[in-house]
Amino acid sequence: MHYIRDIVLERLVLEAVSDLSDFVRCYEPVFLYLLAKKNNAMRQKEYQQLQQAVENGTKRIAEIDRLIEKVFEQNAGGILSDERFAKMLQNYEKEQKTLTQEVEENRQTLQNAEQRVMDLRLVLRTLREMTDIKELTPTLVNSLIERIKVHNSDKSSGHSHVKVDIYFTAVGMIDIPTEKEILATMEEIRNNPQDFKFVA
Repeated sequence: MHYIRDIVLERLVLEAVSDLSDFVRCYEPVFLYLLAKKNNAMRQKEYQQLQQAVENGTKRIAEIDRLIEKVFEQNAGGILSDERFAKMLQNYEKEQKTLTQEVEENRQTLQNAEQRVMDLRLVLRTLREMTDIKELTPTLVNSLIERIKVHNSDKSSGHSHVKVDIYFTAVGMIDIPTEKEILATMEEIRNNPQDFKFVA
């Protein structure tokens, strides 16, 4: 049974929010770098390539419409045999169907990336504004917490332990790095500043 007292859960969430807030205020570039790395965030270059693919795909779909119209006219005018017409029409329709699917998938990927950035901006703004929080408010929880997962209690050590996973909005689960890990990450950022960067 998943059971944890409300007061204990509230304290755990408050601690997690407070720790994340401190980390973001002190080491925001490190936080963003780790987050982008963890989520394999879309880089600016990839984002632009996807935008270009959507634009090119949309143009080609419209062009195929015109080509289909043209082969219909050529077939009706006797310029194109029925056999040749059927073959060309089939090829055009197949290409158009594939392109339409690709364009839709790329649009969805772009939309998801934009939504993630918007969510992240809101979370960052909230975390930056937080200083010394004493209690959780519904507004704070709703803007920062995506979900909380309470695991089955573990009694293997003789004591009952309940594992709680806290998923932050636009962040997911995050482990605050140690000082040593922060320094190593800062060095990584210095060496590869463009390697992991959220589309903004």
